[in-house]
Formats: sequence, structure tokens, C-alpha cells
Amino acid sequence: MAEHFERGDLLFAHVVVLITLFLFSPGFCKSPSSARPNILIVFADDLGYGDLSCYGHPTSESPNIDKLAAKGLLFTQFYSANSVCSPSRAALLTARLPPRTGIWPGVFWPSSIGGLPHNETTIAALLKPLGYATTIIGKWHLGVGKNQTYLPTNYGFDSYYGIPYSHDMCPCLKCFYPGDACWDKCNTRSTSCPLYRNETIFEQPVDLTTLSKRYSIEARNFIARNAKSGTPFFVYYSTQHTHHPQFASKDFRNTTHRGTFGDSLAELD
Repeated sequence: MAEHFERGDLLFAHVVVLITLFLFSPGFCKSPSSARPNILIVFADDLGYGDLSCYGHPTSESPNIDKLAAKGLLFTQFYSANSVCSPSRAALLTARLPPRTGIWPGVFWPSSIGGLPHNETTIAALLKPLGYATTIIGKWHLGVGKNQTYLPTNYGFDSYYGIPYSHDMCPCLKCFYPGDACWDKCNTRSTSCPLYRNETIFEQPVDLTTLSKRYSIEARNFIARNAKSGTPFFVYYSTQHTHHPQFASKDFRNTTHRGTFGDSLAELD
């Protein structure tokens, strides 16, 4: 688990937390030389290390993340490659500094025509030849392009389920169950946020109040399906939480001491 900049600094307001969890395949202990551990990366959005109770926040409620921290490795110094969405995601997936990928210094917008260069090699592209099933669930933010040429299925991912950019880049309809408005402003000059399955839009506008639950179900089904078949898997779970404007389902609305941000964090947890 890792983080870098505190929330509140305007220059470094877009921060991320990285959690890695290795779920070992049945044959791992039998044959270490041929081991193919399952890999799950959870990438949180606009979440500073200071927002988590395992790093000392007095009112945050994230017991499940705290449990991972208690049983795993808790980093006290770790830096994202960049402080904003697109460059940090390109760096995570390619292991290259943002200027080398060309995704720098800004981010992609719904109107952007470019995306991650196709000659970049992602983690998913490296794992596929090794027999891995690969998926991304959640926020991509590395381009869409003409005929969806920059979506994840063109970079080694077998499947994609999510919004291709930040949800504040679209008009905000509602953020909290049953129909509470969003507390922060969103881009009103774009069309409504699309929810993709692979390269097809199947919901527009996205219902944010049910989105996280659907992300979770999608991830659990993918893991269960591949665990049953004995196929090693790579899940890149790139949640929209806790990017502004925060949102939450009916199970988490008004359940914390930190207002809209706390509710969003609770649902992420």
C-alpha cells in the first residue's frame, strides 16, 4: 500500500493509493519454478495516505484497508510517477516515466483524440503470453480514440468494464442515493459519462449510485470464474473513488464522520 502527497495541496491534489495482493494458484507451492501467482491491483483515485486510518487519520473509517495494512506490507515512503490521472496510470501499467510514454503533463478529456501509444507494453500484455486472463474494471483514462482504438482491449486486456475517464468530466446528475445532487461541479460541456463493456457503450449516463457495487460484482465474478478453471489472472481494479465529486450508494450514504468524502471512502473500503 502506498501514497505520496497530502490532500489539499492544489499542485498535488490528484493522488492515488496502490494496493497489491497476490492470491496464489493451487500449484504455487508444488512447483515454484512454474508458479503463476494471481495478481490484483487496486488503484484508488484522489486518496492521500493521510486519508486512511492505518496512516493515522482520526476519523476515517476503512477497516478492510486497515486489515490489509496490518497483515501485509505498509509502505511509509512511496511515490506515484505523477500527481494526475493519465500520466500516473500510464506509468503504473508500463513501468515507464510519463515523459517517455508521452502521456504528460496533462490528462485526456472526452474530446481528446489521442491515447496511450500502441507501441507501449502494459503489464497485461506481458502476462497474456504466460497464460493469464486479464481484465480492467473501472477508470481507464488513457484515451478512447476513433473506433475505440485506445481502449484497454488494445493493450493486452481480455475485457474492460468501466468509465474511460474521470466522472467529473461529464455532467453530474446525481451522486448519492436516492437522488441527491453532487456537492461539486462537473463538466457540463460534454456528453454524459459512458459505461463500457469492452468496446461497446451499454449505459449512458452512468448511474453513480450503483456503479461501485457493479464494479465489485464484475471483479468477483472474474476472479471466481478463473479460480474455478485454474487460470491465473490479472485484475486491474481502478476505482472511481474517491475522486470528486464524491458519490456513494444507499448503503454508505451518511454513514461516516467525514461527510461526502468519508462516505465515498467507506464504499471504496
